[in-house]
Amino acid sequence: MNAKYSVILLLLVTGLVLVAGCTDSSSPATSIPTPIPTSPPSTETSPSAPNLVPNPTDVVPSTLSVTVAASKDPITGDIVVTFNGGKGMGQVNVLKTTVIASNGKVTEKPLKAEINSEAIFTVAAGEATTGTDRVMAKIWYNDGSSYIIYDKILSRNRST
Repeated sequence: MNAKYSVILLLLVTGLVLVAGCTDSSSPATSIPTPIPTSPPSTETSPSAPNLVPNPTDVVPSTLSVTVAASKDPITGDIVVTFNGGKGMGQVNVLKTTVIASNGKVTEKPLKAEINSEAIFTVAAGEATTGTDRVMAKIWYNDGSSYIIYDKILSRNRST
């Protein structure tokens, strides 16, 4: 009896394989080689201007809202980013501040989610300039959400 079921099962499996097209006898496709350029590409590029145009910040739910402030010293040009707190400060996972200096250098620093904690970007270290620089702050919360909460241009004359 088992032999009868084995033969039927074997015929059924063979039929399914034939119907599925697994026994295709066509020849394998030939690959077309990708041409390799004979001369190396030019590595010389013109320097691009830094992106000093701020974007609108994200709308953060009121239960997660926190604020930061940034200022540029009118004498030295150093930038100080300060955490001011808010309803969502207990839910902050990571807070990063970024300065895009007018000379093109991009510097990122962490900022603790503690009231009055600061991230300082100095002209001496090349992290800021005495000209116009862009300052951004991005926050990640414990629930996985992230928002850009600050994006402004600072100059020694005035902040905008």
